[in-house]
Amino acid sequence: MTAARLLIVDSDQRFWDSAQFDLAVDSRIEQVIRIDSAQAAMLQLAKLKVDIAIVNMNVPGAATSDLVRALCCSNDPIPVIALFDSLDDGRVGYAVGTGARACISKTSMTKQIRGTVIETLAGELPIHRDVAERPYLLTGLISEFQRQSRGAAVPEISACPLTGRELGILSLVADGNANKEIGDTLFISERTVKNHMTNILSKLGARDRAHAVRFGIENSWLDLEQQQPALGLVA
Repeated sequence: MTAARLLIVDSDQRFWDSAQFDLAVDSRIEQVIRIDSAQAAMLQLAKLKVDIAIVNMNVPGAATSDLVRALCCSNDPIPVIALFDSLDDGRVGYAVGTGARACISKTSMTKQIRGTVIETLAGELPIHRDVAERPYLLTGLISEFQRQSRGAAVPEISACPLTGRELGILSLVADGNANKEIGDTLFISERTVKNHMTNILSKLGARDRAHAVRFGIENSWLDLEQQQPALGLVA
């Protein structure tokens, strides 16, 4: 892995004066750039050429949303780590919904922050651990996905690439079940559920469980009001 350029979007200079040293001494991080606000970062984004970003998401707003979209949804996506003063269910859920790859807080040890940056640069999704520890977060996220879907134009329904078993598992995920609960419901092992989830994410090109469920809702493969998958669309 080549050394990376890290962008930090946060105005708390005192915190980053101490944390930045621990980041800068790692040979895998070439440069640490700090910008005070999302608005300022947007103006400089084209010339920054960064590989990863830590963005303060304590105060949601248009500027923060625009910046995260610009980073995550470009032709060459830049992974975003969501920064909060402290982590709770609502903040983790918000980070998942924005497309962040990981969450950190200012209560985290600087060594932990550096580890999260390195994991994310390596293509891992540390936020999976946060969601795995709070599977019920998906319930709120799914409600938001459905609300957004109802307000959008009706999409063209496409054939689902998942098997009936995989779509059934995705439906149970959308209902807020953890892997063990899904295994108990379907009388299969937790390892088998994990294997199915790996296949589901791969087939859909989804970055995590919430993203996969969103695909299911947007393409009408899942009908959560009837609590069952649309099996007639399964390939």
